[in-house]
Amino acid sequence: MPHEPLGEPVFVFIDESGNFDFTNRGTRHFVLSAHITQAPLECGAGLSNLTYDFLARGLTNQVPIHATQNSVSTRHLVVSRLCERTHQCRVLSVFVEKANLEEDFQNDVAMYGISAVALVERLTSSITGESPRIILLFDATLTSKKRAAFLKVLKANLKKATRAFHIHFRPVSHDVNGQIADYYAWSVFRALESNDSSWLNKLPGPHEVFPAV
Repeated sequence: MPHEPLGEPVFVFIDESGNFDFTNRGTRHFVLSAHITQAPLECGAGLSNLTYDFLARGLTNQVPIHATQNSVSTRHLVVSRLCERTHQCRVLSVFVEKANLEEDFQNDVAMYGISAVALVERLTSSITGESPRIILLFDATLTSKKRAAFLKVLKANLKKATRAFHIHFRPVSHDVNGQIADYYAWSVFRALESNDSSWLNKLPGPHEVFPAV
């Protein structure tokens, strides 16, 4: 018996910038960025080609693509290969100023949860028409135990949604679309943390940046 068509899913690749250290040695900001697309193969083609080009030239220290570890010249190449509006992809970025969080929320699971809930709420409110499946792919930054606590927070929020969600944890190093999210997260973080918007201004749109709280 044939399966009923499910329609094109929306893939959401999510990566973070900043750390979970709430002491005076930690970062002042935390950022989550989501690269949203229904055409991940096409949107990631530019970075896939760049990755193979690096490998062919023996530049293994530049892969997987990661903004904090890439050279300045590589960052320029990455930005030039990012998908623009051709495939209707877009990016949402949410940030937290850690010092402004209430004490009960100054831990990794709570802050990650606040950021993710704000991101998903903005995402779902921006999707119109038929309710597609939404595939959330988070970087594997939390331990298994902490993922369970995080999922409890996120799923409680998702119960309000009328759309179908699938949630996965997958290292950003495994997918160039996640690496796209990494570049946006890093650029927003750099603008907030170091007052340097030079890289953020180079990134193609559409891209929305907003506070989690």
